[in-house]
Formats: sequence, C-alpha cells, structure tokens
Amino acid sequence: MKHLIIGITASALLLSSSLIAQEEKEELKQDQRIGISNNEDGKLEVKIETRDSIPVSAKDTTIITSGNKTIYIVTEEDYTEKDSLNMGDCYNSKAALTNWAGIDLGVNGFLSADGKFDLGDENESLEVEYIQSRSISFNFWEHKSRLAGDYFGLITGMGLQYNNYRLKNDYTLASGKDTLVAFMDSTIDLRKNKFRTTWLNVPLLLEFNTSRDREKSFHLAAGVVGGLHLGSMFKQKYGQNGQDFKTSSKNDFQVAPYKLEAMLRVGYGKVNLFASYQITELFEEGHGPELYPFTAGVTLVSF
Repeated sequence: MKHLIIGITASALLLSSSLIAQEEKEELKQDQRIGISNNEDGKLEVKIETRDSIPVSAKDTTIITSGNKTIYIVTEEDYTEKDSLNMGDCYNSKAALTNWAGIDLGVNGFLSADGKFDLGDENESLEVEYIQSRSISFNFWEHKSRLAGDYFGLITGMGLQYNNYRLKNDYTLASGKDTLVAFMDSTIDLRKNKFRTTWLNVPLLLEFNTSRDREKSFHLAAGVVGGLHLGSMFKQKYGQNGQDFKTSSKNDFQVAPYKLEAMLRVGYGKVNLFASYQITELFEEGHGPELYPFTAGVTLVSF
C-alpha cells in the first residue's frame, strides 16, 4: 500500500509539472513575435522575439492575431528603402536571370548537307538573299529550374518562330503529291519571292550566370530546341502583261513536321546574342532537298 501511495503521489506531481510547463509554453507562444532587423553586416535578419525584447528603436510594428496567438512584425528605424529593393531583387532573381522570354530577331538561311553556304546547282531554287531573309521569334513563356542557386539552371519555355527566306533566283515553289517542286515561269517578272516556315518551339537549355545582379552578369546558355511545324507559305509579287500581281499559297511544302536544333545564347546584362543550327533536315527525307536551316541574331526585347 505504501508503494501504491508513493506511486500515485509521484504521478500526480509529474502530471502537475507537465500541466504547468504546458501552460507556460502556451503563454510563451502567445507572447512570441517575428522581428525583422539589420545584423552587424547590414543584412536583414528574421528572428522570433518576446514582447520585452522588441527594441525601443522599432519604427513600425504590424500585429497579426490568430486564435490565441499574436505575431508582431517589427521594422527598425535603420531599415531603408534600399533594403526593401535588395529583398525584391533576391526574390525576383530567379526570373531576372533567365534569357529566353522576349523577342528575337535574326538572319536565317540554309546550309547544304556538307555544311556549306553554297547549296550547289541542284538546289539553286532555294538560294537566299541573306539581307532580306529574317527570322523573328516571340518567346512568350519561360521556366527556370535551379541547379546551383541563381548561377546555374535548366531553362525551358515556349515560343513562336517565323523564318522568312527571300529567294535569290526566280523559281516558283509548289508541293507535289510526295515531293517539293521548283520551276521557272518565263512569262512573269518576279519582284518578290519569299518562302516562310512557322514553328512552335520548346527549348531545353543549361544556363550559367556569373552574378545575381543582371546588369553585371555575363550569361551563357546552350542546349537544344524542339519544334512543331505549324505551316508554311510561299508568296510572290510579279508583273505580267503590264499588270501587277500578288499570290500566296499555304501548304506544308514537304517540310518535316518536327525539328531539333542546337542553340547557343550569350550576352552581358540585358544584351543577348543567339545562334541556332537545325540538326534535322528541313524537308522530310526523300521529299525535298537535304538542307539544314540556321539563324543568328539578337534579342530585341526581354520579357
């Protein structure tokens, strides 16, 4: 019986101590708040404080009450607008240090199967005038997955690309049943001869930045871009029998439904240059000449 009484007494004491500790803990929780202040290095520091530890120099205190808990967000007098901007830069650096979204403008053309600008006599129908052959891309979405903070990451996204090729020679292009057809019409005086392809692009690029400050960062991105062919167009302006005519035709022109190209993007600050080379054939194999498009240019506007 003696041992039973001692056991009951000990249990009661333990239960009482536990309840008292729990009450003190609850009181402590109710009296806690989050303090935001500058440490000795001038950087922002977030810490949990008690009501008595709030500094006299506090400039502003925001009180948030939820149930039986009260949170105080304290701002000290030496917290400046510059600190706020630095915090914003930190939060936005992930988006600020990507270089895909925007408007790209470039010059484009074709390379032969052996990598030459001279396409050969058999492909003279697709020789281009580079000064008037332009590519424009609207890269409307991007996403960055961090691999090493803001300095190294994997970029993907989406964009629309329009490749315009101003043909040098007076050939008319047409899509036959299973092949691309090119012929000359001696009865017309060609003034404009243009071939255009439209793509939906999705990049997968590894990107490196030397700084978290975009204005001082050298950036380099390399990888591949996959594309879905959305359609092609052939457009002509010509004179015939003293009259002017404009014609255009939309077709697939035997262009392959998908593409894969290698891409390099490099720059400093807001300046960005890019170059791409399609490693898959422009036309479906056996349905057109073996040509490989390329593009080089600059980002006009970054989103």
